[in-house]
Parts: sequence; C-alpha cells; structure tokens
Amino acid sequence: MRQSIWGGGKVGVVAWQLEVVEAVFGDGGRVGQSLEGVSRAFMSAWKVACTCTDPSTVVVSGGTYVVGPVQFQGPCRAPMGFRVQGTLKAPTDLNRFELQDGWVIFQDIDILIISGGGTFDGQGHTAWGQNNCARTGTCNLLLVVCSPCPKLITYVSLRSPIRLFNTTSLNSKLFHMDILNCWNMTLQYVTINATGDSLNTDGIHMGRSTGVNISDAIIKTGDDSLSIGDGSQHINVEKVTCGPGHGISVGRLGKYHNEEPVVGVTVKNCTLINTMNGIRVKTWPDSPASVATDLHFEDIIMNNVGNPILINQEYCPYDQCQAKVPSQVKISDVSFQGICGMSGTQVAVVCSRGVPCQTYKSVSKEWGFTIVAYRFYQTKKRETENIGMKLNIAAISLLLLLTSVAEVSGDTYFDVTKYGAQADGKTDISQALLTAWEAACASPIASTVRAPVDTSRFKPQAGWVAFQHLDQFTLSGYGVFDGQGQSVWVKNVPEPNIATSFLSNITFFQVAITAPEDSQNTDGIHIGRSRGVNITHSTIQTGDDCVSIGDGSEQIDITKVNCGPGHGISVGSLGLYKNEAPVIGIRVKNCTLSDTTNGVRVKTYPSSPQGTATEMHFHDIVMNNVSNPIIIDQEYCPHNQCNLQVPSRVKLSNISFKNIRGTTSTELAVNLVCSKGAPCQKVELGNIDLKYTGPEGTASSQCKNVEATLWGTQQPKTCAQAA
Repeated sequence: MRQSIWGGGKVGVVAWQLEVVEAVFGDGGRVGQSLEGVSRAFMSAWKVACTCTDPSTVVVSGGTYVVGPVQFQGPCRAPMGFRVQGTLKAPTDLNRFELQDGWVIFQDIDILIISGGGTFDGQGHTAWGQNNCARTGTCNLLLVVCSPCPKLITYVSLRSPIRLFNTTSLNSKLFHMDILNCWNMTLQYVTINATGDSLNTDGIHMGRSTGVNISDAIIKTGDDSLSIGDGSQHINVEKVTCGPGHGISVGRLGKYHNEEPVVGVTVKNCTLINTMNGIRVKTWPDSPASVATDLHFEDIIMNNVGNPILINQEYCPYDQCQAKVPSQVKISDVSFQGICGMSGTQVAVVCSRGVPCQTYKSVSKEWGFTIVAYRFYQTKKRETENIGMKLNIAAISLLLLLTSVAEVSGDTYFDVTKYGAQADGKTDISQALLTAWEAACASPIASTVRAPVDTSRFKPQAGWVAFQHLDQFTLSGYGVFDGQGQSVWVKNVPEPNIATSFLSNITFFQVAITAPEDSQNTDGIHIGRSRGVNITHSTIQTGDDCVSIGDGSEQIDITKVNCGPGHGISVGSLGLYKNEAPVIGIRVKNCTLSDTTNGVRVKTYPSSPQGTATEMHFHDIVMNNVSNPIIIDQEYCPHNQCNLQVPSRVKLSNISFKNIRGTTSTELAVNLVCSKGAPCQKVELGNIDLKYTGPEGTASSQCKNVEATLWGTQQPKTCAQAA
C-alpha cells in the first residue's frame, strides 16, 4: 500500500511503499510470557524490518506486552516505522536496567515514525521513592524513556525527519522522553501522564538537538513538562497543555564544562494549569561561561500557577553550589509577550550580576498577579566608541530598528520636492527631507539623494541617512543614495555603505551597491548585533567586503548576491574587543563572486577574548577568478596589530562549505587555519571544485588545527586527503 508518512508537514511529503512486519506473537507474546522471550521477539522483528530495502514498519497489535529494556538499532536500509496499537509495559525490577540507560531506545535511524495510538507504560511507581536526583546530585536509576533518540550517545546521525505522534507515555521511572543529538524532529498529539508526586519525571527533555517541534500535546507529570538543555537550537513548542508539574524550563544551564549554546527557543499558545512554576530560564551560579539567546514566550495562559515568569541565574537547589559566585551563562534576547492568567506569586527576574541579562522585554495582556519587569542594557560603552571606530560616515545607518519589512500599498507618497527640496545636486535638502519624513512617517523616499562633500557635516551624527526606532518600515523607490565618498577614501577610515546594528527581521531586496575597487574600507553591507537579516537578489561592487558580518549576528541569510570587485563575503573580524556577542546561524547560498580579493571567509584575531561563532554554512557558490576562495583565518592580523604568539580564543564550530566551484587566481584555494588554543570543530567540505588559472601549478590547500569531514569532489585535495 502507498502511505504518506509526513502529510502536509513542514518537511514535505514522502510517499513510500510500506512493508509491514507484524510484531504479534500470539498469547505467548503478551503478559505471562518470559520477559526475555518477548524482548527477543521484538528485536527479531526490528532486525527483519531494518534490513528491508523498502520502507518498513514494526506493528505491535492490540494487547499488553511486558518488554525490555530494548534498543532498536540503526542504521536501516530504508525509512522505518514503529506502530504501537497496544500497551508496552516496562519491567518493575530495577536491576533490569543495569546495562542500558533507557527502556525503549531508537538509535542511528535516518527516517523514523513512531505512531499507532498505543501506550508506553513505564510502571514507575517502584522507582519514584528510591532516588532523589535533586538532593543527591546524581541519579542511580537508569533512565526509562520511550525516546525517539538515544540517551548519552555522542555520535548519532539523526539529520533526517523523525516524527512521533498519537502516542501516550504513562508513569515513566525517570524522564518520559529524552531527545539527544537529534535533528529535524516533530512530536504531535503526544500525551504524557504521571502523578504530581512522581519525582524527576520530566515529560520531554532535550539536549544537543536542532529543529525540534512539539505541538498539540498534553503533559501531566511530577517535574518539568518540558526541559530544554544545552545545545538546543531552533526549538518550537506550540499548543501544549501542561500541568501538574514544574512548568516549561530552559535549563538548568551551567552545571558542566563545555556546554553548548542554547539558541532560538519559541514557546507559543500554551496553557499551564496548577504548575509549581510557569515559564523559566535557570542557570547555576559559579558556572562555566556559556550562552542562551533568542528565547521567546508568547501567548501563554496561566491557571493557578506559581512563579509564572522566572529568569533565575541563582538556581541552587538544596545548596549544592557556590551561590556567592555569579553565573557566567550569558542570557540575551529574551521576551515574554501576551501572558495572562492567575497566580499567587509575583513575577521574578533574577539575573547574574556577573553577566547581566541583555535585551529582556516583558509585555503582558492581562495579569492576575503583579508583574515585575526589567529591561537590561549594557551600561558601559563598547570599546569601539572609545577609540573612534564608530561608523561616522556610513551611507545608511539603521540603528535599533525592530522591523518587519512589508510592501507598502495604498499609502500616500510624500515627494520631498514639495517640501522645498531642489534636485540640483548642490542644494542641501536636509530640512526638506526631515519635514517630509515627519509628515509621512515611514513612507518611501522616491527621489535621488546626494550627501554633502564636506565631511565635517557628519560630526554630530553617526551616519549620513539614519533610521531609528521603527516598528514597520519600507525603503524603496528605485532611487540612488550617492555618498560622494571620493573625498574620504584616501583618509583610510572605515565607512561601510550600509551598516545595520540592533535590528530584527530586515530584508534587503534588489539592492545595488557600487564603488570602485580602490575605495578603501567601503564594505557593502555591514551587520552587527542583529537577528533575522536577509539579503537577496542584490549586486555589490566595492573596495572592501561585499558583506561583513560582525559579532552578535544571528540567523543571517544571504542568497543570490553577485559580489565583486571587493574582498568577498566575510564573517568577522571577530575577537578584537571584549564582550563580543556570539555569531550564530549564517547561511550564504547561491551567490557568485567575481574578481574578488577573497571568497568566503571566517576571520578572528589572535590573542583575543573568548567568543563563539557557530552554524555557518556556505553552499552553492560560484567563484570567477577569485583569490583565496575558501578561508578560515584565526591568525588574522592586518598591519601587525596583534600578538600572533597567543592563539585566538574565539571558538568556531559547525561550519560547512558545499558545492563551491569555479576558478581561483591563487594557488592556495582552500586555507583553513584554526586556533591551536580552540581548534575548529565540526567542519565539513563537500563537492569543492576549484581550478587554478595561473600559468603553472595546481590548486592546493592548507589545514591547521582542524579535522574536517570530507565528501564528494575534493579539488584541490583538502586536509586529510592532502596528507
């Protein structure tokens, strides 16, 4: 039979031939048969299905089966399903779990569906009273999970769609579901049920996972309904009813060394009932340095909830920590919006005095309790301001612009010439332009604008044309901003054409930037401390980086950009200043670089403060006569301004270069120079095809302090291949 395994979900529709392997063993397979016999029968059915070349499903028909612990191991030769229509019961003998830290485990499977409307019964009553992880700090009982992903497996290739739906978990001994090292996973119509006194029975716990979506679920348990651990990225929780339990929690973070950043958690349209806590972010004091950012809680209903909103960076249950030493987990970009309901306790926001929360916003709809909200900003000026590195003559400086760009339709247009502006290329139209702006308030500018040649005119303002503090804004009209920059290029001061700082959700579409290649320091578009920036269908010709991406940039998408001349597309330079914010989620795709000094690169200063740059992906790039097409340079030191003897402390990870082809004007085509103090992690190169255009020799590569994953074409031979 033909069956669609994904329906109309986000990951697409996959239709496949379903081969059913029945896991029904007659009366002997149900309650009463030896546990070992049932478990072996389950494993045998799985092995048969796993070796099939057609997508296959193990079906557990109606009835009750005592089984486990069992581990369903991949990889399998085709997509797999596990359909439970009856009830699976875990053994009550805790000694059965000595050799496996889970009850039902699925491991190393590319495409997996768990469904059927059945129940996983952990029979946890025997375990709840025998261990208290919170008081002891350790859990002697092994995890009991009905989990789509394994527990404590370091290398698990789960990068394809995984779906769990229409499933019930009952009375787990510890976490009901544990998601670790998973990618692209959906949990829908899941029911989790345990009593309020079931200790340490988190409903769904996740860590080191990306792209987890949970919706239309009911979770009743004795601990967190959802707990989100380190390394969780792009997590979406929607339409979940929670309670009793401890609420929805990010953390606890900072207990262990080398925890990975938490980035992009959205909890929306959820209801919490009779929970001990509501929505919270918690970190240990006296913690190693780490990051949690881009956390958003929206449209939440609280019914008789204690502590509805919590940021607690002094989380220290049972005095297990050094509370006098502040947490080093940096929390930023947190919002609570549209939260209403009833509670007997106040909202609590307790941030670290060592690393104060940044950009925290709370907007309530209707409160039955007192809201105590704070907005945290960095109180000290950045060092860039103190040493004259402000972008004083940026052509367009978009500052603190929280915007959702949309096309303006049906609005009145305000022509600046009607307010006294003369388009003669000489007369200063500043007053006319401001008057028209005040009248229109965010309407497009439909005229050609020229900046004054006299650079002294810019002293009071960090930029030529600046837009600030706008919620919805469109700039269009096919006009020209002429910066007349010839007078300053020889002075060697940094002047990007477009500078974006502290923005959210901005799109650059069909933008043309033009300057000669000898125009020094004229980055086309510079991005910093901004999130959700999209640059597409644009042409950039300039004398420096076509696009430069500074610290604090998150979720940046650059597609279909033609770059050159110039210095290519660059992440960095990073690590020059203290307190730089992490760079997370850079995607450069379907771009063409022509006659540029560099191609795509990541650069950091040596002897730098600690920093992080992760999830940077450069795919489907065409190089036309480009020097240095692929670069990671953690010894970046222009004009000998730094100490090369001390390695960079900016940690680079999760970087991929895929489908990059064309010609290189330098023999060294792939140059990966990572820090010996913080070697690059998870670097991937696939289908690299670069031909050297010089008179002699062939393209070559260099790799230092990096172990790269290689696949497909490798021209030049890279890293391990070159060795």
